[in-house]
Amino acid sequence: RRLIFCGLLILGGTCSAFAPLPSSRAVQRREKVQCNGAPKGLIGIAAFLGFASIKVVNQGNVAVVERLGKFHGVLEPGLHVVIPVVDRLRTTLSKREQVFDIPPQQCITSDNAPLAADAVVYWRVVDPEKAVYSVMDLKMAIQNLVLTQLRSEIGKLTLDMTFSAREQINSVLLQDLDVATDPWGVKITRVEVRDIIPNQDIMRAMEMQMAAERTKRAVIIKSEGERARSINEAEGEAQSRLIDARASAEAVTLEADAQASKLELEAQGAARAIAAIEESLGNKEDAARFQLMREYIAAQRALATSRNAKVIVSPDAVSDVLVKAMAFYDVNEKKK
Repeated sequence: RRLIFCGLLILGGTCSAFAPLPSSRAVQRREKVQCNGAPKGLIGIAAFLGFASIKVVNQGNVAVVERLGKFHGVLEPGLHVVIPVVDRLRTTLSKREQVFDIPPQQCITSDNAPLAADAVVYWRVVDPEKAVYSVMDLKMAIQNLVLTQLRSEIGKLTLDMTFSAREQINSVLLQDLDVATDPWGVKITRVEVRDIIPNQDIMRAMEMQMAAERTKRAVIIKSEGERARSINEAEGEAQSRLIDARASAEAVTLEADAQASKLELEAQGAARAIAAIEESLGNKEDAARFQLMREYIAAQRALATSRNAKVIVSPDAVSDVLVKAMAFYDVNEKKK
């Protein structure tokens, strides 16, 4: 400021030296005017230069300063003093994270399916000098780079893969863009593919395919249910038959055991009866004959009381039966 003030004083003295000499009265009038106006002009110039030298940078922003048209430095948030006329604020940049909306872009997949895709890019400035002097239009450069990389990555995938590989596309785009924008002083923090929209013909074909897949799954599920029902019914019927057969076998076995036990008990009873009769009569033949007659009489009584057809055996036939029974008894005694 002192140098500028001295320069202005020297410039004023030089101009006055080359001016024509006025009359004594004019000189006195001019000296009076200069004595009254010079301090006011100098104070105004000094105040203007003082205000022009004070710069305030808001929080979250940085200012790029040029001195005589050349990069001089970066002003951080706060109050700063620069040299008027010599220093100039080129631009003010935000160091906060910014969101850049990429408009929809027509892309073609590897199986020649056209679709429209857009994305959202999150970025921030890390080097203000590179961001200002390395690229002409920073936002336009980022947008074109994102669109190019997006078309390239979608062109490597099929239509079906584009819907399931968004995380892969986001990761690849983030790596490629971060490397490409590093010379510009920009850090790409996140890239998100927002919408992938095929054209109307492909959408209709996809809807028809999805409907066919749903119908196919429904038919398969129905047939599997019917098969499972048939298998369950067959298994249930087989198990039922097996249980019935086992029950029948057990019933027959129990019935045979019961019949055998019955016959055994009856035989034991008959043997005890014959033994008791023999002991009373003192003769085996008479005891056997007596027992057979008892059984014969009991059988005749049962036959007479039944409703079926009746056969009356004559006494001669009875005697013949008794004779045969006694003979059978004698043969058994001899074998013993």
